[in-house]
Amino acid sequence: MPVFIHDSFAELPTADWDALTVGSTIYSSSGFAGVREEELPPGARCRYLLARDAAGEVVAGMESYTFLRPPHGLFTPADLLEGVIGAERLAHLAASPLSIAAGWSEFRGQVPGRPGVPAEQRAAAVGDLTAQAMRLADAADASVLAYYYLPLEEAQEVARAHAGDGAVLLFHDVETVVPIGLWNDFDEYVAWLPSGRRPRARRELRRFLASGRTVRESPLPQVVKEIAPLNSALMLKHGHTAFDEERVTSVYDRQGRFLGDSSTVLISEDDGKAVGFALRYRQGDMLYGRVAGFDYSAPNLADYFNLVFYHPIAAGVGRDVRAIHLGLGTFEAKMVRGAQPNPLYSVFVGVDRPLDADADAVREYNRSRTAAFVDEHAGFVVGGIDADSWLPA
Repeated sequence: MPVFIHDSFAELPTADWDALTVGSTIYSSSGFAGVREEELPPGARCRYLLARDAAGEVVAGMESYTFLRPPHGLFTPADLLEGVIGAERLAHLAASPLSIAAGWSEFRGQVPGRPGVPAEQRAAAVGDLTAQAMRLADAADASVLAYYYLPLEEAQEVARAHAGDGAVLLFHDVETVVPIGLWNDFDEYVAWLPSGRRPRARRELRRFLASGRTVRESPLPQVVKEIAPLNSALMLKHGHTAFDEERVTSVYDRQGRFLGDSSTVLISEDDGKAVGFALRYRQGDMLYGRVAGFDYSAPNLADYFNLVFYHPIAAGVGRDVRAIHLGLGTFEAKMVRGAQPNPLYSVFVGVDRPLDADADAVREYNRSRTAAFVDEHAGFVVGGIDADSWLPA
């Protein structure tokens, strides 16, 4: 299947790209592709790959990036591969350029495809896309090609396409998703929670409403300057000193330019003053929680959980939204309020030569790390966790 390479976002046929909705997220949209291209560090390069059938119809797509060094500490392949490949190979790839396919940043990868495509045609398209990604990685003198933060099914799909290249499939992290489509209103949501958790949910909503705080909804481009100090305060609280108001404003000005039509900002106001916000993006019947921020001089009235959970549920958003994706981290706080965990895997392929991973070490890596997550967090998950379904077949 022919694969067409587009060397920049300006050349990308965005209508074709956005028609690929199977396996897609807001982070695979053309809007986020434009955001990521503008955010590329010096020396990095991006290409957009589109596989088309004999009639010229687009079947599947893939982003392909090359970096002189990892763009973020959490995109460092040596950190995950340590213990499953040899020390000499590990040192070599750590000192070499890196190629990342199927998206980077936002901690979510994807290989979007056209709806209704037969499984055999989808597999052929993924095979041709991954082969082209390998060629681009080789041309960039990369030592490893990485596919980060993929749902298990897509990770296995990519690993199968790279079976002849010695692909290594590793458990990486967990994303949380609120199944908001299960409930029409707040009472249905509370009834779904285990009985011991219901009083807290009602208490947190009641306290927020009794305070007189209100929630205002606005498109992102209209409120960038308003939310910038709140997000900067959150980032500084967690040690990210580079995110002053000027940088935050630049980041969300950019996202507003590319994603303004998809953005929804909920702002918590106290006597007309913004004291908290949550930025979400809408794609189809999904919402994606992107970022939040707060005025830490104001009392904490569970603003985050009211903005992310309780207000949307009470407003009946679940009638036309199936789920709210909340990304990684803060697992217990999210899951005790109903968020469900979904495992994410990463796939690594040696470019200049195979990684020669130890198969037993890979299996033990995945088994032990998924088991550790389940042991620590399953008790917080409504309905528990089916640990066996988290492991590769």
